[in-house]
This record gives sequence, C-alpha cells and structure tokens, in this order.
Amino acid sequence: MIENNKTDVIVVGAGAAGLGVSVILSKLGLDFIVLEKDEVGASFKKWPKETKFISPSFTGNFFKMADLNAITPDTSPALSLMTEHPTGEEYASYLEGLSAYHKLPVYTGVEVKEIQKDGRLFTLDTSLGSYECKFLIWAAGEYQYPKRKSFQGSGLSTHYSEVPSFSELDGDEHIVIGAYESGFDAACNLINQGKKVILLDDSNYLEHVESDSSYCLSPFTRDRINSVIDQLDYHSQTKVESVEFIDNKYLVKTKNGKEFETSQKPINCTGFASSLKLVQDLFIFNKQGYPLLTELDEATRTKNLFLVGPQVKHDNALFCFIYKYRQRFAIVAETIAKRKRVKRKLLKTVLKDYKELNFYLDDLSCCDGECVC
Repeated sequence: MIENNKTDVIVVGAGAAGLGVSVILSKLGLDFIVLEKDEVGASFKKWPKETKFISPSFTGNFFKMADLNAITPDTSPALSLMTEHPTGEEYASYLEGLSAYHKLPVYTGVEVKEIQKDGRLFTLDTSLGSYECKFLIWAAGEYQYPKRKSFQGSGLSTHYSEVPSFSELDGDEHIVIGAYESGFDAACNLINQGKKVILLDDSNYLEHVESDSSYCLSPFTRDRINSVIDQLDYHSQTKVESVEFIDNKYLVKTKNGKEFETSQKPINCTGFASSLKLVQDLFIFNKQGYPLLTELDEATRTKNLFLVGPQVKHDNALFCFIYKYRQRFAIVAETIAKRKRVKRKLLKTVLKDYKELNFYLDDLSCCDGECVC
C-alpha cells in the first residue's frame, strides 16, 4: 500500500487506456497507482457475449506494424489470444495478463466520488478513503456510462450495455433504436439467433462512407450486415421520438410520423455518454460536449490533469478507438516525466519503441482531411 495514500501520479480506470498509459509510467520509473471501481478490464467483461472487436488483430509487430488492438508496442492480442476479432471477455484477459506481467499497482474496488484540487495537489475522495497526487490521469472510459435518455420513454427500453447475451433475449421480433456500431451489432446478432429485427437509424449509416473510422461503419460491421441484409427491416432517416407501453405492447413513435410495435422491450443503441461527468468542473467543454485540451492532452482549466481514452479530441481528430488513443499515451507520460525531471537518457530509451511502432503521435496535422482512396 502506498504511504499515507499519497503518490505522484494517480490513474483513474484500469481499462485499455488506464493500463496502456500505466505501462509507460512504470517503464519511466514514476511513482503512481491505478484506481479502478470494479476490476481490470471491467467494461469489456460487460460486453454482450457475442460482441467482438470491430478492429482486427494481427501479428505485425515484428515488422514495425503493431497489432491494432495492442496497448503496448511489444504485445499483440492476436498472438496472446489467437483470434482476429476478440470478444470482450477475451480482451479483458489480455489486459489482466499485461497488468500482472508489469506488476502494475492497480487497486480495484475503489470508486472515485469527488475530486478537488488545492494548490498543486489533487485530493480524490473515494469509497476507500482519500488519496492525494500531483498529477492525475483520467482514463475511466465510456461503456459504463450509457446514454439512457435519448428519447421520451427511454426507460421502457433495454440499453445495449444491459444485454448479457443476445441469445438470452425473449421474443421472435425486436426493435433496435440507433444504428451506429452497437445498433448494427445488435441487429446482426439477433438475426443470427433467428429473430426478426426492425432497425431504426436516425441517419443513414449504410450509405455514409468516409476515411475516418470514427464517423462511419467499420468494414467488419459492413461484412456482417451484408450477410443478413435480406433479413433486416432497415429504416434510415428515422429518428425515434418516444416509446410508450400500451396494451402490453411497446409503441415506438418517430419524428417522421412512423410508428412501430413490438411485444419486447426495444433495444436502445443510441450510444454512450462519458465518465467525464464525474469531473466536469475540472474541464471546459466545447459545444459538441468534448473537453478542451492542450496539445499535451492536459485540461485547459486544470493544470496537471490529463485525459486518455476515447473522449480525446483535437479539432476533427477523434481518438475513439484503441489504435488511435494509444498514440497519445507516450505524450502524456513524457509530459509528466519531464515535469518530474526524469533523466533524458531513460526517457529517450523508453520512447524509442513507442515512436518506432507508431505509438507516439505528436503531429495532429496528419489527421486533417480525407484520404485519397
């Protein structure tokens, strides 16, 4: 246990982002701990049983092309898990192995309730007492913070994050509300279970294509959709306005006047909010709801508070997938190391592998514009 619950750096969250940045903190010899309200990889363990990674894993590290789902330059989920598209449970085992190998100081069952900053120190009020640190890295993620109020009567629906397995859902017909990755994943898995599916898309994601995977469906998802498209009742440009329960039926009403009826609770796939609501007073947010960060991923409002994970955004560059936000781990760790005056030789040695395997993105101009492809 750390002395008097004080340390230089505290990382909040033991998922892909929290552990990824923790590994490089460890290599730099920094004093830190990781606080996790549940367990290592908890969000991934909560995925529906059938859900898999949309980004493929492949063992290309040896040729300086890191596995897209790796959180360190020297590991590959494809190699350790022996699968291309791991399930949430499988990926959690990869994270657990990584944490154990590096002997990361992860404290589980510690829920952060409130954070205050007095002068140079952060004080974290948790379910197991107070902790203090000079640098704070927020890596609590999104999955455990679902959007539940995207339409009237949303409480009459089952959120995607509440589905343990699509095989356990009753009924032969389901309405899926929301059609980005989670919506199409739900639809495909339900159809594979022999269910009839009505998919309501407030946009038109099947037709929307651009080079940034943050804003369009992945090839993995499109392949799965194509295999069941003849069995899918798909409605684009159909935004849900409300859900009502009338005469033992769920009535879904849309803004364009359409109505749909089902005997089963609709499945809410309108996405996830953000853990940042727990520390919103420490950040300034733009009109789109993203936190304003410096070029070092430091909160513009609060010095020495850093953000890693899928909420990181710079202009049009959204770091919402592991292969994106892992490129910023070293930026954050390097910044803290320099402020702690870590020896330059050690810093250069540790950063070498991160830079060589594209785990170090400090020029964000490469993220502007469309690819010519």
